[in-house]
Amino acid sequence: MDKTIKELVNHQTENYILPFLWMRGEEELVIREEIARIYECGIRGICVEARPHPDFAGPGWWHDLDIVIEEAKQRGMRVWVLDDAHFPTGYANGLIEKKYPNRKKTYLNYNTVDVLGAQNEVTIHISPMLKPKTSWLDIGKRIDKEEQKNNKLMSVVAGKLVTDGMINEELIDLTDRVEGDFLTCTLPEGPWRVYVVYETKTDGGNPKYINMIDEDSVSTQLEAVYQPHFERYKDEFGKTFAGFFSDEPAFGNVNGFDFNESIGRKDMPLPWSEEAKALLSEALGDQWRVFLPYLWNSSEEMNHCVHTRYTYMDIVTRLYEKNFSNQLGKWCETHNVEYIGHVIEDNDQHSKLGSGAGHFFRALSGQHMSGIDVIGGQVIFGGAGLERRGIFKGDGEFYHYTLGKLGSSYGHLDPKKKGRTMCELFGAYGWKLGVRDMKYILDHLVVRGINHLVPHAFSMREYPDFDCPPHFYARGHNPQFKHFAHLMHYANRLCHIFNGGRHIAPVAVLYHGESEWTGEYLKMQKPARALSENQIDFDFISLDMLNNLEAYNGKLENNHLIINDEEFKCLVIPYSQYITKELAAFIKDADGLQIIFVDGKPEGISNVVDKQEVSELLKAIKRCKVVSISELASELRANGIYDVKLTNAFKDLTYYHYEKENHIYMFQNESGHETFRGDIELSGGEFAIVYNGLENKFEKVTVRKENGKSIISLELKPYESCVLFVSDETLGGEYEKYRPYSLKLNECDEARDISKDWNYSLVKNIEYPNFGDVHQLKELVPISQEHPAFTGIIKYEKEIELKEVPNQGILSFEYIYEAVELWINDEYVGMKVCPPYVYDVANYLRKGTNTIRVEVATTLDRDRFNHPEPPFIVWHDPIDPTGMFGKITLSYS
Repeated sequence: MDKTIKELVNHQTENYILPFLWMRGEEELVIREEIARIYECGIRGICVEARPHPDFAGPGWWHDLDIVIEEAKQRGMRVWVLDDAHFPTGYANGLIEKKYPNRKKTYLNYNTVDVLGAQNEVTIHISPMLKPKTSWLDIGKRIDKEEQKNNKLMSVVAGKLVTDGMINEELIDLTDRVEGDFLTCTLPEGPWRVYVVYETKTDGGNPKYINMIDEDSVSTQLEAVYQPHFERYKDEFGKTFAGFFSDEPAFGNVNGFDFNESIGRKDMPLPWSEEAKALLSEALGDQWRVFLPYLWNSSEEMNHCVHTRYTYMDIVTRLYEKNFSNQLGKWCETHNVEYIGHVIEDNDQHSKLGSGAGHFFRALSGQHMSGIDVIGGQVIFGGAGLERRGIFKGDGEFYHYTLGKLGSSYGHLDPKKKGRTMCELFGAYGWKLGVRDMKYILDHLVVRGINHLVPHAFSMREYPDFDCPPHFYARGHNPQFKHFAHLMHYANRLCHIFNGGRHIAPVAVLYHGESEWTGEYLKMQKPARALSENQIDFDFISLDMLNNLEAYNGKLENNHLIINDEEFKCLVIPYSQYITKELAAFIKDADGLQIIFVDGKPEGISNVVDKQEVSELLKAIKRCKVVSISELASELRANGIYDVKLTNAFKDLTYYHYEKENHIYMFQNESGHETFRGDIELSGGEFAIVYNGLENKFEKVTVRKENGKSIISLELKPYESCVLFVSDETLGGEYEKYRPYSLKLNECDEARDISKDWNYSLVKNIEYPNFGDVHQLKELVPISQEHPAFTGIIKYEKEIELKEVPNQGILSFEYIYEAVELWINDEYVGMKVCPPYVYDVANYLRKGTNTIRVEVATTLDRDRFNHPEPPFIVWHDPIDPTGMFGKITLSYS
């Protein structure tokens, strides 16, 4: 028997789940009880979250964390610590403000003055230009005027103005003409803009945060958080104490979350440090100060401008990688723990400044797992590719077709990460999010390669806690807690399948980060969507990987690109106005590898100024094909670059191909309303079994051979997914034949409508199983019609008569909101956490009178009508009905 199958059958999976446990200074009994509830879910990991704790890294914190460590050790659980007093990581528990004000963030900023029509010399007062402009709108705002006195002049440069605020690239360096606080000069004829560029610690984001590109400043994070935890728990480091979790660290050169802080596209102070200054001067030469205005202002020629922006972003993202991510990661390695977490990825923020980290792959370089988050409605059932509307507008194409793949790609391709990608999920969706849609989100992530989970969150605050629900236990109030536990057992099984093996995908798609820094570009989600909707799997790869294949166990061999044992037949490059000289060199050397540019070839080289050299480098791309986004999938298929093929197109079927002892496929139907029913062509295999992870059930699937291909038939309704184990040899074990419910229903002789005359009773989860008075429903309607504010468990009961014991029986429910358990004749039949709500019941039915009991668990969404309005509302959601309704059918023969 296949090793993985045997482990699943024998319940021998590892733990892949480490939910947030919010710490607020609760009583010891409460902490121990909450950990017991986490353990009850089959979860053997915890990530303690300090954001709401009143005494992080103080006596109160150590008292509470001691309890967590002790309880976890007794239960064989592992503990991770979120690495700061609050979100986002980088506050260093206030140590910058308390001890190291000299280490706070440093920025590069500028002011301008236009000199228009001057015929003689002009004088410019420099000192007031070494700080931001202010107006009556700033009256009352706190301004650190003493700190502003320390601002340093970097350069004074004049550029000739052309149309639309652009400048000509024939700049004039006026820095040496500054005497004291004044510049006096005579400029040539025409309109000129004078740029005064200065270094400051006052103009940007939160001054209490570390400077991500300064090694000493980042070391404050270690001193404030990491080292104190090691000193207290050193004996448990690498044992019960698993490691640290960074939550959305960022450059932080501006405050807020506008998601538009792209170099050259937004006017903003920029991250800066002495090391950045030294590297920029080395890269740009003696005239580096003259080029600084290009960081904000475009030029007519866009030659030195593109070069300067690329060089700056390349430097600061590499410094983020070295000084922040790798410094923390190496400290953890030295102390025998691991470093994990994620940055803000929303709406391509992963490649921007501000609340972003500039470059997804560099930002996570030091981490031992890749990481992303899916919270606050990023992935929504039935909403593939659609714009999200909440606090911010959300790019649905990015969330649905890119985010999960971006995370898992780094997990696949970086040897340090050992094939592991973590996702923080479920948080801030609101109480509307129940296990039904949790299952969809979970499948959506796993089918894209996510294999470690950080559910958000277990909160020990008394219910209702308005802070980013849902909360899975909610101090005993969540009616779906046991259903959530059922889902977590499923999640561990699913993640166990997709750990320890190799992802198989035919296509590599180039990450668009560097393209965004320099010019026009096609977002990578565009080809990602085209490939996903045509069942052509891929990984995103970074330019750094191509530039240093050896570091990623990579090579070019047999016309294929191999990175960390993954083998790609084709490299797809989304349109980029400029590429780097390194990419051009790779293309030149990769003769034989199929390389496709999508929607156009580049026009220039971002890190070369010499026009002759640019022309020579661009010759390398002549052999590459250009394909429109609409033709990408058909072009790849025509060239045999695909792995699976559907007989009939179905854009919402996603798949994942994994190799361990045998080949493993996961398929998910992501449609909100259509059933997938059809043939799937695989590359090979003689035998196959299909795995229903929710029920831990295996069935044998018929494999047909046609033209050397293996073909299987599947049926997946909305919300459904399955795992397929495929081998050239028998997989062993005794399995029933796979028969979808539609086939079983067709085989039934009778279909009895049992929708009428049900008795029902209600109970709050905290009072379960003490149900209240019994009521009768002649016609099944949502309970919310009679009890609009009720949340809890709804029990339905009725009796039916059967003349004979049926050979087979199917009980199907049209609508249930949303988790259900079924008993027949007081025997437990099972639990369903999402549609389709269909049960095999033949073994439970008997001749004569049969009792049916159904318990439906609602979400806590409607309970908000019983409480004051929360202090903030993220967005407005439609409210689901509660209970079971529609047609209930017993089919039998």
